[in-house]
Amino acid sequence: MTKTTEAAVEWLIETVKVALEEGRATETELEEWLLAAILLEEMAIEEQRDDQEARTFGTWFGQASGTIH
Repeated sequence: MTKTTEAAVEWLIETVKVALEEGRATETELEEWLLAAILLEEMAIEEQRDDQEARTFGTWFGQASGTIH
C-alpha cells in the first residue's frame, strides 16, 4: 500500500474508532466509513499491480531487440 493510502486508511480507522467511542456516528455513517476504507485498500492494491505490470513491461520491452511489428 502506498504511504498516502496507508495514512488515509489509518486516519479513517482512527476517525471511526473515536466516533464509536464518543457515540457520535450513526450506523449508516460507520458503514460508509468502513466501505471507504475497503475501497482505499483496493485502490492501493490495484495501484501496486499496475506498477508491477509497468515494470514488467518496461523490462520486457527493454530486452526486445529489433523492430516490433
